[in-house]
Amino acid sequence: MLEIKTTSGSKFTAPRLNMLFLKSMAAVLCLIILVLLSGPLFFYAYGLSNITGRPEPAKTTVISPENKALIWKELKEQGVLQVEVLTPYDIYSLFLENSYPVGSRLAWYVARTYNQDHLQDRHMLSWHISGEALTVWLTRHWSTDELLAKALEIRQNKAKP
Repeated sequence: MLEIKTTSGSKFTAPRLNMLFLKSMAAVLCLIILVLLSGPLFFYAYGLSNITGRPEPAKTTVISPENKALIWKELKEQGVLQVEVLTPYDIYSLFLENSYPVGSRLAWYVARTYNQDHLQDRHMLSWHISGEALTVWLTRHWSTDELLAKALEIRQNKAKP
């Protein structure tokens, strides 16, 4: 009988290559999931660490309903005068839905004004990351009335000559 020599003794056979490929793809998929889950928390921590201190609440926290409505309208907020609490993961919804959570413009207004004088690294990317981080921080630590009072105080200080 005739013996047929094959190269099946080779180190890289088709089944082994397929298994190596599947393991590599699983590792890449796990890495992508890890980055998606930890990325927003990392950028939130980095953004806050780039800011010197935190904003102080307004000196006067009692403002009239007319001034509240005026600030809300000027900042183009929609709906009820209630700021939605944000998380670092809400950055994904901003990209996917192309809409802003209620009150986020108000928090951004306060964050932007504070960051103008309190950033350690003022490069554009750091500015945006720190602005997003402080916006999230403000919605989590300040009430709607505190944000509205601070926005009114900022507006009044800008109007002074």
